[in-house]
Amino acid sequence: MRLRFTLALLATLCSGCELIRPVVVEPPLAPSSYSTAVDPRTEPPQPSSAPEGGVPSPRPSEEGVPAQPAEPITQDAVWWTAFADPALDTAIQECFGDNLALRDARELIYENQLDPAVPQGWWYPLQVGILNPAGLSHVVANVPPAPPTRTEYSVATVGVGVAYQVDLFGALDAQRRAGLNFAEQQRQLTEGRVQDLAVRITQIWFDILEARALRDLTLRQIDYNKELLQLIRARFEQHLTPRLVVLQQEQLLLNLESQVPLIATRNALLNSELKALLGRVPSPADDVIPLDRQLPDLPPPPKLGTPGDLNANTPEMRLAELRVAEVEHRINANLASWLPTIQLVGNVGASKYGLKEPVLGESVVGVGLTWALFDGRRVTEYLRLPIQLQRRHVQYQLALHTAIGRVQDAVVQEENEATSLRSLRAQVQLGRQLLDEARRIFEQGQSDYLTVLSALTNLVGLERASLQAQRLLLNHRVEVYRSLGGTWSRDVTLERE
Repeated sequence: MRLRFTLALLATLCSGCELIRPVVVEPPLAPSSYSTAVDPRTEPPQPSSAPEGGVPSPRPSEEGVPAQPAEPITQDAVWWTAFADPALDTAIQECFGDNLALRDARELIYENQLDPAVPQGWWYPLQVGILNPAGLSHVVANVPPAPPTRTEYSVATVGVGVAYQVDLFGALDAQRRAGLNFAEQQRQLTEGRVQDLAVRITQIWFDILEARALRDLTLRQIDYNKELLQLIRARFEQHLTPRLVVLQQEQLLLNLESQVPLIATRNALLNSELKALLGRVPSPADDVIPLDRQLPDLPPPPKLGTPGDLNANTPEMRLAELRVAEVEHRINANLASWLPTIQLVGNVGASKYGLKEPVLGESVVGVGLTWALFDGRRVTEYLRLPIQLQRRHVQYQLALHTAIGRVQDAVVQEENEATSLRSLRAQVQLGRQLLDEARRIFEQGQSDYLTVLSALTNLVGLERASLQAQRLLLNHRVEVYRSLGGTWSRDVTLERE
């Protein structure tokens, strides 16, 4: 009987060791290149080569050149250095160190790593102390046979024990990996916040520069309109221009002057938001960005690489991968929970019965085995986890599609905005020539003021649209950088107080 039990136990041990397998998450299939063509389609679409209900194969590159992998992004080569502004880099680094929300999220990573419900190391299954109840009791008992004999005595017991659970089947290791996986998920969420903060600071930085440029442009337009108003008044006094022209010019001038305080208000609010992101006390003073800064030109485009690079470069994809691995670890922990739990125990203590009896020492060394053959809760978990794993794989694939679409959308927006900006700048040059010509023939008395007013209003709108288009172009480039992600954000999350 003992031999059969021993053989059955050994067979269980051998089979249990094969249940727990290393967790390896395969990334979802990705196209070989991005699709950023926006030419209107003139031919009917080609039929899909995939079977019904299947996934069509990705289209080959239009130029026939295989896509090159993206260069790894490190802390020494972050994307905002492409704008060549040391003050911007200083501000972002200040945000990484002092932003209060980021500091809170960063500490939460290490807090989750030290969750007491998660096995941490070799000391987790170890217990040392008074494991069995120690105490002093007085016993009064009637001992048979009849007539019973009355027995009365006092007993005192105390003992120091050691218990250690042997993680033979990897149950504790699977629980530990699942717990650390959750903490790493928190890190990826924080990395996403870090990258979003870098984007937001850069956007506010450019918004402030745009507000400054818009203020300077408005002041130049006001000066020009004041000069033109003096000319019109002089012609009115000479009875060469009706009073209606004077009123029209005064109205246009007042309209421009009314926009100056609105621009100042927007600039103040942007500076308050920027300082709050930097971890400072919000203040409307424009004293963060140097006064000599202007909206930069668009830097050279980054290497897009292949869509498969997003699996390693974006925190959203890294988070989706960790969520798949989390369920895998929980499956391992569930499988291991069906196997025996082996515990090494030891105890050294003493007992004393009555005041006159000698102290009796005792020591215990042994192995404890617990084996739950059926557990309804674990059965339900066993049935639920595969369904959850399938959903996590679907979410992983969805995250990849979302990341690819984000890159493609940002690239398309940048390309089209660049084309629009070139057209607007050409229109601005033509509008200036048109205004000069309209003013010349007006001063010569060959046309009325309506031509000048129309040309002036048109030029004001074109100059503002050109400035806004330049700002939007920079915004789209920042979105391209953000959509490509990077691994540099991990270095930021490693910083502690």
